[in-house]
Amino acid sequence: MKLSVIPSSLTSRLILLGIVLLLTGALGRTVLLSDYLRDDLQKQTAEQLLAIANYVAQDIERDLADRQSLLERIAGNLGRVTSPAERYALLGQAQNLNPLFSQGMLLVDRDGRVSLDYPVLPGRSGSSLADRAYFKTALAGKASIGQPFIDAPATGAILPMAVPVRDANGLVTKVLVGYSALHSANFMAALYATRIGNSGGLLLVSPEYRLFIAASDEGKVLRPTPADGVNPMHDRAMRGFRGTGITVNAAGIEEIAATASVPSGNWFVVARLPTKEALAPLERLRSFILKNTAIILPAFIVFMIIVMRSMLRPLMETARRADLMTLGEIPLATLPVARKDEVGHLTGAFNRMLSKLLESRAELAHMAHHDPLTGLPNRKLLADRMSQALARAQRNRTRIAILFLDLDGFKPINDRFGHEAGDQALVEVARRVGGMLRQEDTLARIGGDEFVILLSDLAENAERVVAKVAEKCLSVFEPDFVIGGQSCRLSTSIGIALGDADGDQLLIAADQAMYRAKEQGRGRYCWA
Repeated sequence: MKLSVIPSSLTSRLILLGIVLLLTGALGRTVLLSDYLRDDLQKQTAEQLLAIANYVAQDIERDLADRQSLLERIAGNLGRVTSPAERYALLGQAQNLNPLFSQGMLLVDRDGRVSLDYPVLPGRSGSSLADRAYFKTALAGKASIGQPFIDAPATGAILPMAVPVRDANGLVTKVLVGYSALHSANFMAALYATRIGNSGGLLLVSPEYRLFIAASDEGKVLRPTPADGVNPMHDRAMRGFRGTGITVNAAGIEEIAATASVPSGNWFVVARLPTKEALAPLERLRSFILKNTAIILPAFIVFMIIVMRSMLRPLMETARRADLMTLGEIPLATLPVARKDEVGHLTGAFNRMLSKLLESRAELAHMAHHDPLTGLPNRKLLADRMSQALARAQRNRTRIAILFLDLDGFKPINDRFGHEAGDQALVEVARRVGGMLRQEDTLARIGGDEFVILLSDLAENAERVVAKVAEKCLSVFEPDFVIGGQSCRLSTSIGIALGDADGDQLLIAADQAMYRAKEQGRGRYCWA
């Protein structure tokens, strides 16, 4: 077919009209979509940042609560003994069983002098904490979180926490102080390591001390916050605002930020991302539209009348379905390949990329909720299942039970055979205990050698059922464990809590009951 180039010909006018429509469409998409997508991207980014900030704030709050709870339990035990040797042994036992305080614990007299520290570090014993605000607060009878400080460059920022130690009459006789390195694996290391995009990150701010407690950018750690008027959203957050917004930071960079509270420390978490980076997909879209127009224009002139409609029909269908997927209107799924040509190749490549994306998302979801060693649910998944079980219990007027297991004799295996052997023992424990549970029950690993069993939908015979499960748990430890070709003995102490109310309270009660089981001789169970 010979195409006429006469300006008055229908072919020329159609080609000209096609060119005008193509250019108009490209420019229209660039201008109109920019405004639409800018607002949409900013809104979505703000929601994602708020979700991140809330998640990190809850994680920090839980860590602080765990540490304060541990200090209060230790303080209660210290109040019942008077011998320095017994007190030192109690500190050592607590630190070895649950090493939440990476820089140890101190026992401080009423005059502020450190009488005991575990582990013993140079310069701590005999030093004075009398001028520290957290010591004064604890001495007055109230638990306190102090201002972080730098003890040594090797340990970085350290957070002090203090609780009163009372005698039998309820009088405060001493103060127990715990030191945690903020950059420790079981505390805030994830906050330091987390980056949002290429240049965004997280901040943990103390309005009381006007300090950055922790940050993805270590250069900000323990640095003073900006002065009033420098960052408007930061000023609002210091006055109590929690939410999202767009602001200009102290460096003059516009960014999207979200804030969430950490009530225990009177802190707040900031998740932030420069607006330029958040809107980078929009700039790429503009560039793509312009480049795509320049590439398609010659082919459009040739094929518009002849085969453009039929050639582009599969591509348009593919683009439509892909667009619906990105908008969430249809589920993610592979696209049909209409023809084995360039469109089919592109669709196949998209399908392969989508398959890898779905696999990666499923793997990440599994890693976020399961223990990497045993494959058991971790603390987060346990909390979710416990929340669901409690909802069912309240709806069906049933109860749930928490069995808190802590291994007896696990440390000697680690010391004698090494950590790999200890890992083998933990995997075998998970296999044995999991093998005797019902499919609807949950076995989770929440710590080094700590496991939790969640029994749900328990009826009137709940106590008998739970006791039977506890006895089965004890029985699976009776056969020797074969580690590194040698037989080893392991047992477990179990604390049991039964109820239908708050899941955290049940978990704490089961934990305390487990400690009573250990005190009564180990290898047994105790009810909360």
